[in-house]
Amino acid sequence: MKKKQRSSREKFALVPEEMRRLSALLEEELLRWPDVSARSMFGMRAVYRKDVIFALLPESKMIDRPTAIGYKFANRSEARRQGHQWQLFDVRSEADIAEALQILGDAHRKAGAKRA
Repeated sequence: MKKKQRSSREKFALVPEEMRRLSALLEEELLRWPDVSARSMFGMRAVYRKDVIFALLPESKMIDRPTAIGYKFANRSEARRQGHQWQLFDVRSEADIAEALQILGDAHRKAGAKRA
């Protein structure tokens, strides 16, 4: 019997240990914000404001680059459309956390906005 070959899409790069630590610091802060929850999704932590996803943090798999987090500015009606709004921000050290939180704060506010 032949072994099944994996396609390149099934291969995920693992997140560096330092990025896991930085992601955990970000998640810890985000979970203090109003109406925020997080759950695992495909090796990442999906962060929601109520039912609107606004951030993706690497957990065991990276998004696109080893130091990137994902975010999107979508209100409730926009959130129903898939994917096209995701942007990346690199968090290379603790010095980048303040700027990341500012960006994620904007995404959090937008996720809480009523329908446009």
